Amino acid sequence: MYSFKQLELFVSLARTQRVVETAKEYEMSQSAVSMSIKELEKELNEQLFDRIGKKLVLNDRGHLLLSECESPLEKLRNIYASFGDAQLMGELRISASATVADYFMPTLINNYLQQHEGMHLRLSSANSSDVIERVKSGEIDLGFIEGACKDTNIECHVLMEDELIVVTGDKQFKDHEPLFIDQLLHKRWVMREEGSGTRSVFLNAIAPLDKELNVFMEFGSIEAIKNFLESGDDYYTVLPRITVESALKEEKLFEVKVRNMEFHRDFILVKRKDRGETALMKHFKDFVMQRFSAE
Repeated sequence: MYSFKQLELFVSLARTQRVVETAKEYEMSQSAVSMSIKELEKELNEQLFDRIGKKLVLNDRGHLLLSECESPLEKLRNIYASFGDAQLMGELRISASATVADYFMPTLINNYLQQHEGMHLRLSSANSSDVIERVKSGEIDLGFIEGACKDTNIECHVLMEDELIVVTGDKQFKDHEPLFIDQLLHKRWVMREEGSGTRSVFLNAIAPLDKELNVFMEFGSIEAIKNFLESGDDYYTVLPRITVESALKEEKLFEVKVRNMEFHRDFILVKRKDRGETALMKHFKDFVMQRFSAE
């Protein structure tokens, strides 16, 4: 089947009537131009030019093809040009785990859109495991998760390290000495749902004692857990420090220091390995990674 390029060369040659001029216009060799035209004629089973000396003059079949393809070719050129000029236009679909979605993405997206008008970013929130599944299925373009991703189909970029802390509404922990984790396992713990990066990091850190943890209740959001703990003083949870800083300052919640243990996890940008990057995907990904590296 003849190609768009062959038709472009045909139109150019119809105009210049000289292979050398068309070759110069498209930065090709003369033999390559001649071969392309011969292949086009072979595909159509038609002779399109009469050879007169060094000139190629359109015959009646050539004039017919020229009249039929000039306008469509011009439309295609405009389409290609518009895509090239507006390759950073369009909609980017993003999904982020709760901490990233609530505490990082609003400012990040706002800064990006202020610098780059005409872009559309659609943000959804899910737990880390669901974000990974959405990336794999192609439902979203880029994902942001907490913890780790061991899926070999996923490309990961670590953005920053985050600290998790144990908190409670119990005022006795205002100046309490650190406790061992096994002294806390029997307490009533309010945890994020299964699949949450925060929950997974904490349980992995206290394994094999995680089996003894008294999970009293589960919530699907950080704010729900914070509000629940602030309404009672007999509950415990583990949350990112960034999400409870104001509550700690206002003494609505209190940090429970755990002896000989620290809880850290990474914020990670994820995309499917075998998925090609559009210009918009790459531009936003580079913007995000640059912003986090500067902090």
